[in-house]
Amino acid sequence: MAISDLLELGELLTSWRLYVGIAITAAICYGIAQVTPNDTLTLATCIPVGLVGLIATIRWQLMND
Repeated sequence: MAISDLLELGELLTSWRLYVGIAITAAICYGIAQVTPNDTLTLATCIPVGLVGLIATIRWQLMND
C-alpha cells in the first residue's frame, strides 16, 4: 500500500458526502425499524438497505472526486 493510497483513504473519510450518506442510510434504517413489527423482519430489511446505502455513498464520493 503506497502513501498515495493512504491519502486517498484519508480524503474519503474526511469528506462531507460520506457522512451525509451514512446519516441518510441510518435514518432510513431507523424508519424501517420503527415500522416493522418484529426484529427478524427489521434485520431482513435493514441489512440490505444499509449495504446498498453504504455502497451508494462510497460510489457517490468516488464519482465526485
